[in-house]
Amino acid sequence: MRTIVYIDGFNLYFGAVKRTPYRWLDLSKLALRICTERNPNVEIIAIKYFTADIKVFLSQRGQASWEAQQDYLVSLKAHIPHLEIIKGNYDISMARYHPHSASHPVDFSILHTVWRAEEKQTDVNIAINMLCDAHDNKCEQMVLFTNDSDLAPALCTIKERNENIKIGVVAPIRGEDRNASAELDKYSDWTRHQIKLEELESSQLPDQVLTRKRLIKKPEHW
Repeated sequence: MRTIVYIDGFNLYFGAVKRTPYRWLDLSKLALRICTERNPNVEIIAIKYFTADIKVFLSQRGQASWEAQQDYLVSLKAHIPHLEIIKGNYDISMARYHPHSASHPVDFSILHTVWRAEEKQTDVNIAINMLCDAHDNKCEQMVLFTNDSDLAPALCTIKERNENIKIGVVAPIRGEDRNASAELDKYSDWTRHQIKLEELESSQLPDQVLTRKRLIKKPEHW
């Protein structure tokens, strides 16, 4: 079954990868493992990875975080020939919020000014790519790695206009404290409700990846 995989990079990171030692993730190996579990005859013909460059001044390690992300993206491209990286961007703005306390009611007379970072274009980029690929009949199955219900209308449209295309959804969730999106599940042929820690562990890039220009090593803090 000819399959295209669409990965919401930040949804995957914050939902399943953050706070694990497995950030050096081989997307192809992870996607193939999960897809073949569902259908042993799957053939992944393309992986589309949607992300945005992080902002240095908002990153925990500053410039080192930005460099680690860029090294990771270059390593992915070198290691996975059928991978396409599609970038959105970050919108940084000032916002004002009431302080929250778990033990006290919200004091609406107090407002704190904070920086707010919001990723832009990712949902639109994913939806456009999926709809165009469906229209061009590029595959028999689409597998979407996200838990963002905003993409439900795109899945609904694909199912209405392309009954021959199967849709799988992989919710980037670890543990049982969150649920997979019911809206996405409604329009999918199958849903994977979590990504296991052992799947991340067994789906890592080599510690050193040879690219066209240099040898890239896994960042020490990853």
